[in-house]
Amino acid sequence: MKHCLLLVGLVVMLAVGAPAYSQSISMDVDGNGVCDGFDVISGATTSVDVYMDTNHLLDGTVVTCPDAGSPPLDMFGYNVIVHAGGAGTITYGGWSNAIATWTALEAFRTSGSDASVGYVAPGAALAPGRYKLGTLAITASGDPTLSFLTNNSSLGGLGAPFTGFGGSCSGGGLLFVMDLGGDFIGACATTAGTDVKSTTWGTIKSLYR
Repeated sequence: MKHCLLLVGLVVMLAVGAPAYSQSISMDVDGNGVCDGFDVISGATTSVDVYMDTNHLLDGTVVTCPDAGSPPLDMFGYNVIVHAGGAGTITYGGWSNAIATWTALEAFRTSGSDASVGYVAPGAALAPGRYKLGTLAITASGDPTLSFLTNNSSLGGLGAPFTGFGGSCSGGGLLFVMDLGGDFIGACATTAGTDVKSTTWGTIKSLYR
């Protein structure tokens, strides 16, 4: 039933205010599973991992659903929109879902500098926690950046695509959906400039030449 409500939530925006439940979504470029100043896209970058934490702030603080009965901040579906910017270009190559058995709800789509995708669980929801949603394949040049968008109607699909996840918590704007910019604001994306780790390592090596 709630999986059907996720479909409805993609289309129908409820006319109520949306409190911040404070989940978080993040990107990782260097493969360490952490979003920080080291996550810089260069011409050598071919993929970017995306993570969703359904019950923690970016700083690790635990949060709960304020609904009556305190339902879990679990997850039975997700949708992600990314935007390419900065002083460079990114060409999208596709999306690899990282959650076993989940199936595509929104096919991978691109529109200009934006891309979106959505997946849903065929059965029980995942328990509250942090999960790798998937990996975005890219080709990059120059010094581009990637960030998350709250929505973009030009991407089409079941409704105006959004960034967020479906779960047992009712949400404040989309029915049974925690959406970025409405129910939470915690988002960590890539950083422009030179990868600090690479620069530091190059400096260290030069000292021993």
